[in-house]
Amino acid sequence: MLMRLVYNIVLCIFGGYKALTYFILRKQNRKDLYSRIRPKVPKSHMKPVIWLHGVSLGEIVALSALVPLIRKAYADAFIVVTTMTKTGKEQAKKCIVEANAIQYLPFDILWVIKPFVQKLHPKILILAEGEYWYNLIREVKKTGGSIVVVNGTMTEKSMKRYLFFAPFFYNLFLSIDHFCLQSERYMSRFLSLSIPPEKLVITGNLKFDVPFLSPKNYLPIQGSLNIREEDFIITLGSTHQREEALLLQALLPLQQEHSDLKFLVVPRHPERFVEVKKLVTRYPNAILIDKMGVLPQCYQISNIAIVGGSFVKGVGGHNIFEPIKMGIPTLFGPFMHKQEDLTQLITSSGSGKMVCLEALLPTLKSLLLDNQQLLDMKKKGKNFAQKVMGASMQTWKEIRPLLN
Repeated sequence: MLMRLVYNIVLCIFGGYKALTYFILRKQNRKDLYSRIRPKVPKSHMKPVIWLHGVSLGEIVALSALVPLIRKAYADAFIVVTTMTKTGKEQAKKCIVEANAIQYLPFDILWVIKPFVQKLHPKILILAEGEYWYNLIREVKKTGGSIVVVNGTMTEKSMKRYLFFAPFFYNLFLSIDHFCLQSERYMSRFLSLSIPPEKLVITGNLKFDVPFLSPKNYLPIQGSLNIREEDFIITLGSTHQREEALLLQALLPLQQEHSDLKFLVVPRHPERFVEVKKLVTRYPNAILIDKMGVLPQCYQISNIAIVGGSFVKGVGGHNIFEPIKMGIPTLFGPFMHKQEDLTQLITSSGSGKMVCLEALLPTLKSLLLDNQQLLDMKKKGKNFAQKVMGASMQTWKEIRPLLN
């Protein structure tokens, strides 16, 4: 009881500070903020509610591989998708077309989340990867709903934090009915938290099952970029603050040597479009992509992909499998601690390469001079993609008994 009280007080202080920041610095987010403080409960019309939550874009993409199986088996279910970020919400609208409602997750303050959960009354809550909100989980269990974690991961840093607050998190994890994990590495970390082994199962990575073809509502990208057939295209995808500048500066010699080289810069967060637009004007061959949801198309028309979130500390990497499954040779940086297994699988398959910032230029030069090396990486990427598919069906087999 004491820990729960402390949790709610801390969350109120943090939430209040965040709210004040949003009101002062980001006026355009007032509506989004209000929807998390006073959320509207979707009307399910007495249908069984299946609730899926993914914190942001990557987790929503993972869930998109699972939702079609849910809809096929439960045609009359009311599917609700929640997320924490604008990019996550926009992605959900594009790739989870089966959803009946898509909105932000309410703040996990008791008097905010409790009435929301009680009115929604989910039959099951499906959490992607590792979103453990104390009040959310407790209130869903109180209403009689099941809870399952899918595509489960856990970094070593997170494991140490959970162990430090062991009594709090142990009781929280016991409230979860099932954990569908990506690999043995994550299984061992969950076991170290004394979670009952019968609750844990390895089902693989859901992102491996996401189709690479762009949805029909994506805008055509190539015709609007003034790209010629002879151009060699390199996409800098999911980049973060400071990362665009570091990458473009490191690759400036290539831009000066090859007029037919084009760099498509696709920032991870739309609120940075204006900032990045000013930056790319300094580089003659750089083109800003300031639209949401077109990164897959950028990868599809690329000769090489460089995946961001991996050349600056603190992010932990992004989905390097997305371009690889299209047969696009892929490079990424050394800061991939949130994608440990994926990094190991891809580097060992030869379909992608981890390079530090200093090695990026010589690596690209080598690839540009050796067309056979590019062809080999393309072939290895497609072969790798075929081998690792099937996680969505395995995950669904674990979830379905909880619904029945």
